[in-house]
Amino acid sequence: MTSTTITESKTHSLNGKMSLAYSKGMRRNLKASLKFTLAREGGYQCGRADRGNWTGGKLGVGQLSGTKYGISAMLLSEIRGEAVSAATMKALTPDVFFDVATSRFWNVLDCDALPDGVDLMLFDFGFNSGTERAVKQLQQLLGMSMAAQDGEMGPATLTALHEASTATIVSFLSKKYLEQFQSWLDLPSGQVSMTSLIDAVGEQSARDNLIIYALASQQEAAYRSFRTFRTFGQGWLTRLTERVAEAHRLAQAADGALA
Repeated sequence: MTSTTITESKTHSLNGKMSLAYSKGMRRNLKASLKFTLAREGGYQCGRADRGNWTGGKLGVGQLSGTKYGISAMLLSEIRGEAVSAATMKALTPDVFFDVATSRFWNVLDCDALPDGVDLMLFDFGFNSGTERAVKQLQQLLGMSMAAQDGEMGPATLTALHEASTATIVSFLSKKYLEQFQSWLDLPSGQVSMTSLIDAVGEQSARDNLIIYALASQQEAAYRSFRTFRTFGQGWLTRLTERVAEAHRLAQAADGALA
């Protein structure tokens, strides 16, 4: 049986114009993002206590077939319309990972329409923890109303991504990532006024980098809230640190390409 087909992401129009992020980025960061995520997902495992390893998505429901490259038996069975065997899971190739990760995560999150670096932050966290949670975090830090925080990456969210105030986004920085962002801006350590911070963001065209740090703040808080944090938390936080570094690299590479 063939792997899932990659579907193309839609072009969104903001006020009648193609979004700047989409016109800049297109699929430039897809390959790098897939490579990043694949390198941090494990090989085959088939623990009975992991519901994703069961084709029915619940402990003891369906076949115990396992997970490989972060793709669960539950997800692959849903995609293929039938329960997959352990042999099928063990035989998964990186190409299957690329197809599934693109169609079920990159496209669902509309990463082609996101700024460079922000696309990776949403994609890798969404692959790791779910696309709905990833989008709701973005919607929250953009100041969207509770009613509008639906976990769907639609036109309203993309509009908010361009229109949300810097002050709103700054308010979602944790102490840890606020300090890192100030250092990144070459601002003095310690307390910095909101006015000085906002001015520095504007002067250095650092809004996308601000969103990267705000997302990191949200993602760390989510990881720490998970009941299995004591067991897996250090690995998640290490991955987050690497995710932020790679996101900055992608953002800076894009700036260099546009210079």
